[in-house]
Amino acid sequence: MIKKIILILIITIISLDADIIDFYKKTVNTLQYDKEYILNKKANQLNQSGVKYGKYANFSFNVDYSKTKAKSLTNAFDTTNVTFNDTLDLFGKNSYKIDALRLDLKSQKFLLDIQKEQLFVSLVNMIALYNKTLEQYSLYKSVLNEQKNIYYKLEKLQQKGAISSMDLLRFKNQLTSFEMRLITQKNEILKMKKQLNLYAPNQEIPKLKNSKLLFSEEEFINRDPKLKLNKIDAEKSLVLSKGLEHSYLPDLTIGANYQQLGDPTSFGDNYSFSAGLKIILNPDNFKEAEALKVKALRLKSQNIDYVIQRKNEYIRRYQDYKSAIEQLKVLDKNLKDYKKIEKTIKTAYLRQYVDFNTYMQVLLQTLHIKEQIIELKYKKELEVTILNNIASGIIYE
Repeated sequence: MIKKIILILIITIISLDADIIDFYKKTVNTLQYDKEYILNKKANQLNQSGVKYGKYANFSFNVDYSKTKAKSLTNAFDTTNVTFNDTLDLFGKNSYKIDALRLDLKSQKFLLDIQKEQLFVSLVNMIALYNKTLEQYSLYKSVLNEQKNIYYKLEKLQQKGAISSMDLLRFKNQLTSFEMRLITQKNEILKMKKQLNLYAPNQEIPKLKNSKLLFSEEEFINRDPKLKLNKIDAEKSLVLSKGLEHSYLPDLTIGANYQQLGDPTSFGDNYSFSAGLKIILNPDNFKEAEALKVKALRLKSQNIDYVIQRKNEYIRRYQDYKSAIEQLKVLDKNLKDYKKIEKTIKTAYLRQYVDFNTYMQVLLQTLHIKEQIIELKYKKELEVTILNNIASGIIYE
C-alpha cells in the first residue's frame, strides 16, 4: 500500500513539473554529466577486473644468460636460466581493494547527484526569475498602454485649458519612466532566454506551475547526496583500514626453473619447481590502519552536521513557501480594494476633482501590490518545485 502511494506521488510530481524535468534532463545531457559518470564506471569496473585477475595471476618471467671461463677448461661454456613465477592471494588479503573500488563507484554516483541537485536548484531559480520578469514586463506594458490612453485625454483637456501644460509634462515624465522600465525588463528577458538556451538549445523555457507540497521533511533529508557521500567515505576508510590490518597474511608463491648448462663437467640441464610463502611484516601498516579508523569515526560524527544543514534548508524553503501563501491571501484581498479605489480616482482625475499627485499615488500603490503578488507567487512556486523534485528523487535518475 505504501509503495502504491509513493508511486502515485511520483507520477503526480512528474505530471506537474514535466516541462521543468524535461528541460533539466536536456541540460544534464548538454553538460554530459551522465556520460562522464558512465566513463568513470567503466574504468572502475576494469580496475575491479584487474584486481580479481591479479588474485591468482600475478606472473613474472625472467631469462638470464651468462658465459663462464674456467682455468681447467679449454673453452668457455654458456649458462641459460629461465624462471617462471606466480604469486597467489589464497587468503584473500587484497579482497578489500574490490570493496574499496565498489565504494568509489558509489562515491562517484553521489558526487554526480550533488552536481545534479545544484544544477536543478540553479535552473529553477533562473527559470523562476525569467518567468517573473516576463510577467512584470506584461504588467508594466499593460499599465503603460492604459496611461497612454489617459494621456491622450489629458492632451485634449490641456488644449481646452482645463489643465496646465506643466501637469501634462509631469504625466508624460511618468510615462517615460514606465517606458524605461520596460526597455530594461525586455533586455533582461532576452539575456536570460539566451543564457537558458545555452543549457538546453532549441528547448522552450518552461513555466513554474501552481503545485502543492507533496513530500515530507524526512523524505527531503533522506535524499541528501552529501550525507550519503559522507557515509560512503566513512565506510571506505574502514575497508582500507581492514585491508592494512590483513596485510600480514601470506601470499603463496610457486615457480618453475629451467637451467641450460653448457659446463662439460656437469650432468646436463637442470629443472626445478618451488613453492613458498611470502609474508610482509610492516608495522607502519597497522599505524595507518588505526589512523583510517579515526578518520572513519570523524566522518561519521559529521553526519549530524549534514542532517542539521539539510533540516535548515528544508525549514528555510518550507517557511518561505508557507509565508508566500499567507501573504498572497492578504495581498489578493487588498488588491481588490485598491482596484476599486484606482478606478474611482482615475475618473475623478480626468474630471479634475483630484490632482496629479493623488492619482499617481494610488496608481503606484496598486502597481506595487501587483508587483508583490508576482514576486510572492514565483517565490512560492520556486520553493515547492525544488522541495517536491528533490524529495521525489526524480532529479537524480
